[in-house]
Amino acid sequence: MAESPPRSPATAPDGPRRQRSRAPGAYLNLPLWQRYALALLIAAILLTGMVIWVNGHNTDSGPTSENPASTLRANREAEVLVAQDQAPHSVRLAAGLSARAALERVLHRHVAAAVRDGAIAGPLKSARCHATGARSGARVGYSCTVNSGSVNFPFLAAVDAAARRVTYCKRDPPPLPSETVPVSSRCRA
Repeated sequence: MAESPPRSPATAPDGPRRQRSRAPGAYLNLPLWQRYALALLIAAILLTGMVIWVNGHNTDSGPTSENPASTLRANREAEVLVAQDQAPHSVRLAAGLSARAALERVLHRHVAAAVRDGAIAGPLKSARCHATGARSGARVGYSCTVNSGSVNFPFLAAVDAAARRVTYCKRDPPPLPSETVPVSSRCRA
């Protein structure tokens, strides 16, 4: 009689069935691809919830955007500050220098004082002026730029060569693009 090959214990019809072994740390009896899909779904839900929460608790808008009265007050205060910053300054020019060179020196000293006081970031680099071509009697108009730090500060000036006097104003951008704070006529020729 021929002997049949021995049967393995896993295929024995009357023996206990062996279960597939799971990966260590696998809490769910799911195939690997389903575990990955479940992890991605949970991550997407948490990310969406976090985005919704941050969007609802964002404080990018300042308190002035919610109250029209405070916005109006802030705009008025900004206009006053710009008007004060653009106030005309008059200085006697030193003898022996051209009007342009004397004006550049005056503006350089003015901005250097602001840098020392901490009102403007330094270092102070240069002051450049050129005549605008505007004239009013003995007064000649100039447009100047003083570079301090990485900012260019524009100035307007009127030089009275006969009286050796210069009147200059810093030119600030308006608080709102639709509004302009005019520069004093004393700084224009």
